[in-house]
Amino acid sequence: MRPLDGLVVLDLTRLLPGAAATMQLANFGAEVVKIEEPERGDYGRWLPPYLDGEGAVFHMVNRGKKSVALDLKSESGRDAFLKLATTADVVVESFRPGTMARLGLSYETLRASNERLIYVSITGYGQDGPWAGMAGHDINYLALGGALEGNGASGGPPAIPGIQIADLAGGAMQAVTGVLLALAARARTGRGQAVDVSMVDGVAWMMPVALGLHAATGELPARGDGELTGHYACYRVYEAADGRSIAVGALEPKFWQELCRALGCEQFIADQFAEGLRREEIIAEMARIFRTCGAADWFERLGPADVCVTPVSNVAEVAAHFGLGRGDSVVAPKLSDTPGRLGGRPPRLGEQTREILKDE
Repeated sequence: MRPLDGLVVLDLTRLLPGAAATMQLANFGAEVVKIEEPERGDYGRWLPPYLDGEGAVFHMVNRGKKSVALDLKSESGRDAFLKLATTADVVVESFRPGTMARLGLSYETLRASNERLIYVSITGYGQDGPWAGMAGHDINYLALGGALEGNGASGGPPAIPGIQIADLAGGAMQAVTGVLLALAARARTGRGQAVDVSMVDGVAWMMPVALGLHAATGELPARGDGELTGHYACYRVYEAADGRSIAVGALEPKFWQELCRALGCEQFIADQFAEGLRREEIIAEMARIFRTCGAADWFERLGPADVCVTPVSNVAEVAAHFGLGRGDSVVAPKLSDTPGRLGGRPPRLGEQTREILKDE
């Protein structure tokens, strides 16, 4: 048994955020049916590099789903989708605001024949407001949501993160949360509802530290120079002797004290949050010490010391650590009684069209 067994999700999304959200639902038991444009389908299928004949990213976020090819611009395709929606639990779409209404598939239309339907819309900027109609990608949502400004080295320009934070944390995970909250509400009321997921809202939600600082002091966080972005020696990335990097997160005094003892520099214990020349002196000495050993050696030495010091892993190391096979991804979170599991290969375009529409 999985917690979402029996839940039927119609997935009209393309590319990354919506696909990642619905695969999370599939991992925990939902039957996810991708509704795709005939011939072309989700164009994530065709974006290189390729894995088992599909775009590698498409492969990673569409495991365990089914595919139905429907032309929603045609009367027959629209009618087929409307029939599917009468018995579905969830619809997830990621078109620009107004697109579903123009297709005759708005929340109001679908709700008229299925009061229990949960209708999730994932967009960059929400369903209304001055930005609603704008195009965008992860970098734009991070920029307008405030996260890009604080990302990067001190004195340098904003740096683009190496992962799609807005798409995945600001979009996909907010959509999953919205579905689960709406399911909980439906269990009480018997009614579904619309869930408006704005990725820029999701980014702003992830900024309690920066927003809290500004609320308390009126200051703007300095890029790469805040308490949690490298200003102090206790919370910083250092280079090891082998060119790899070491992440130090000894923020609480107890961790800092143990780290200083382990590195033989107890003279720094009292000056964890010193400023000026003393701060620069401590950072420089820590950097010198960490350059005397390789990253793996430091982890072997400091890992058992409970000082919040870890090597910076690369993708190959992550795959090895989690025991991921080719094209596998991590299933999270871990549930004790009803755990999730990774589904099989992604569906071929329209692979289950006849199977799913035969009774419609």
